[in-house]
Amino acid sequence: MGDNEKSPTSLKRSLGLGHVFVISTGGTISAGLFFLPSFAAAKAGPSAILAYLIAGLLALPAMLSVAELSTAMPRAGGLYYFLARALGPAGGTVTSVSTWLSLVMKDAFALVAMSAYLALIGIDLPSKLTAVILIALFTLLNIVGSKTGVSIQVAMVGFLLVVVVWFLAAGMPEVGNAAGDFEPFFSKGSEGLIAAIGLVFVSYGGLTKVASMAEEVEDPSRNIPLGVILSLFVSTVVYTLGMLVVVAVIPQSDLYGDLAPLHTAAETYMPAVGAGFVIAAALAAFASAANAGILSAARYPMAMSRDGLMSDSFLKMSRFDTPIWGIILTGIGMTVIVVAFGAGAIAKLASAFVLVKLALVNLAVIVLRGARINSYAPGFRSPLFPYLHIFGIILSIYLIFKLGVLPIVLVCVSVAVTMLWFHYFGSKKVKQTAGAIHHIFERLGQAADTSVDREISAAMQSHGLRSEDDYAGLIARATVLSVPEDGDITEAATRASQVLSNILRVEPEDVRERFLETGSLWIQPSETHPTATPVAFFDDSEVDHLVIVRSETGIVIPAEWGGRNEMVNALFFLAGTANKPGRSLRLAGELAAYLHSDDAMVVAEASFESEVKEALLPGLEVGQYLLLPETEIGALIGKTIEELQVDEDLHIEAIYRRGEIIQPLPETGLMADDQLTIIGPSGSVPTSAEIAGKFIKKPDLN
Repeated sequence: MGDNEKSPTSLKRSLGLGHVFVISTGGTISAGLFFLPSFAAAKAGPSAILAYLIAGLLALPAMLSVAELSTAMPRAGGLYYFLARALGPAGGTVTSVSTWLSLVMKDAFALVAMSAYLALIGIDLPSKLTAVILIALFTLLNIVGSKTGVSIQVAMVGFLLVVVVWFLAAGMPEVGNAAGDFEPFFSKGSEGLIAAIGLVFVSYGGLTKVASMAEEVEDPSRNIPLGVILSLFVSTVVYTLGMLVVVAVIPQSDLYGDLAPLHTAAETYMPAVGAGFVIAAALAAFASAANAGILSAARYPMAMSRDGLMSDSFLKMSRFDTPIWGIILTGIGMTVIVVAFGAGAIAKLASAFVLVKLALVNLAVIVLRGARINSYAPGFRSPLFPYLHIFGIILSIYLIFKLGVLPIVLVCVSVAVTMLWFHYFGSKKVKQTAGAIHHIFERLGQAADTSVDREISAAMQSHGLRSEDDYAGLIARATVLSVPEDGDITEAATRASQVLSNILRVEPEDVRERFLETGSLWIQPSETHPTATPVAFFDDSEVDHLVIVRSETGIVIPAEWGGRNEMVNALFFLAGTANKPGRSLRLAGELAAYLHSDDAMVVAEASFESEVKEALLPGLEVGQYLLLPETEIGALIGKTIEELQVDEDLHIEAIYRRGEIIQPLPETGLMADDQLTIIGPSGSVPTSAEIAGKFIKKPDLN
């Protein structure tokens, strides 16, 4: 029953696996395919084909890390949200500036490339002037809110992929007998190949864009990792085969310096209409990437402003409800880059800052796992930890140094300036937590800032349930208790621990200490129905259990419980399974989402346990039946679960027997004094008499 229920937030989760693939692929296949091959060939000669393939393989550690972070904290805000919570405000500031610069440079590069393809259709202005005009146009479009919707993005990426597949299918037969020259394959040596690998890394920078939309993805634990990896695979194949065709059909002397290499290649073996479609696909890819990139980049100053790291001006929205000053700053940054540098230098700089970003992503996973925060329970864990992540960091640093002096200098200068700015400005106003890295400092003898536990815990509210997560069953099995007016959190925890002790077969003191030790709390900010959800994990439990403790006068959450002296009127003690912490945290997040609804008031005001449960299960009804021999429903005593004649839309969730919860298996027999819990759609749960009537033998009137 719980598998099919939708939470109040489920409508926000409208992006499936196909959307994740489209967002990642649409942000990736752009200038790296249509514009960059000539620059890569100039670095490595024909071995530039391998540069794209190797770069795709080497991007895998960071992409796996992005997938892990996105499933642990599926919140809007992109990489800044993840990395700031892992590395603290100083690391978050460096991350945000580096990511913003990588987006600015990547989008500037795309618009320089777009100017080259516009020249093919008669708009033949100087490339820098054309790029500046395009920047102004897309900046204005983003200010007025004209951004590409997901459905349009799907159509654009679909068109792009169709044209690219056509280009590759027609071009592959030409590889063996075309004019291109593969000899010598390593004409620029190993150093040229390595330099080309670093250069083309910018091509894979768009794969991280899905992180900013993680909160809108259905079943993020499955769809984000699968979508990102599938997109990386497809992008790597497209880039590698595309470069192979270009090198095969264009002589090396002509390829170097060609600013529209795919169109040049298409003209040699495709009909005129095919070459025209290549131009159209290139312009669509550039426009889509630049348009989405400007708005994505504009979110970073806005996110930093929320944390007190930048001026409040970046929080102001235009009358079109867009972050106007972040968009303007991004447009100015792109203009400066285009005016100051040539296309090749922009590509190097963009790749350098993409590599910085990917190194920080790998570092964040190492920090978050090393911090051993109970609430960090990603639905997907990147493999070979920490070796794969350390390799990714070292690789990024190595490739940055292979890009040349200019990228190294600008990366170092940007980091130094950012740290100075944080020290003299941001550190005085920062609102953000110290980050998970301080948990590692704690083990080195310094203090940890445990407030990051709560932020990561709260992020799980955005996670959504998997199909196997039985939220309805969790609520149906729950025990509801109350504490007297003078009861405090110690008494609430003691009462909850006594109940859970019988279920888990763990000493009450051990249960209570486990909750006190964990202290992962979702504090609801609503003044009308404030609640908290302590979560603890138990090794021998296979099923999640919940005890709800209510108080009419309120319970204070002290600092040792992870609180800030908030007053709550209900505590939801969730005993999770240690071998599946992600499921427990998803259930806690779903519970937190329901507690934001108006129906949650019933939790504090309800007179009966069934009313409390129904408040947390919108659209469902809970029936609880005590099997006493002297009552009509006593006719069920001695029957097995499979013998009970209940409708198909009803579900038997729990059997309470002498303080324990019995799993209702088909062969389970019912005993006297058992309490049966059944849930079903509102109005469908039968009364005790209706159930009993099906088993009471009627007299034979004949």
